[in-house]
Amino acid sequence: MKPTSGAVVSESRTKTFSMRLTEAEHVKLREIAKRLGATEASVMRYAVRSMLNRLAPLHEPNASGCSLIPVFVEYGAELASYFDLDVTRLDRILNGEEEQSAEQVEQEDLVLLSMSGLHETKVHAKLRELKKKGVDHSDVPETLRTYFYDKYIYRSPTEKGD
Repeated sequence: MKPTSGAVVSESRTKTFSMRLTEAEHVKLREIAKRLGATEASVMRYAVRSMLNRLAPLHEPNASGCSLIPVFVEYGAELASYFDLDVTRLDRILNGEEEQSAEQVEQEDLVLLSMSGLHETKVHAKLRELKKKGVDHSDVPETLRTYFYDKYIYRSPTEKGD
């Protein structure tokens, strides 16, 4: 039976996927599999499923703006450096092509997210500028997390329009 549009495909159906790994990556994969008493394929499936769970909001078609902030707060440095995300690409990913709304991430915050993969002193300086008050240099990642969650996730609907 062929799935129709909108039908859910069973999790048990699998497809073969080919990827290139460096020799060093393959050695690490083999060692992890050996230590876990598992196959290399099982370790790769775990890695893919883990990554898909961490980045889940990115594969939700209607997710944008504020709803994507947790992904970029938690994994932004990793994503920005690996995928070379600049402010323009972050704006397109987070805010899309829609008109300006309260749900969108502000331009200055996109700059801050794009910097999150850089040296902490640069992020610290930008955070201090945005918060307009002192920021403890000893815990920049936690301050960055708190800034974004307070501003985009935990604020009330009336604050979102401000």
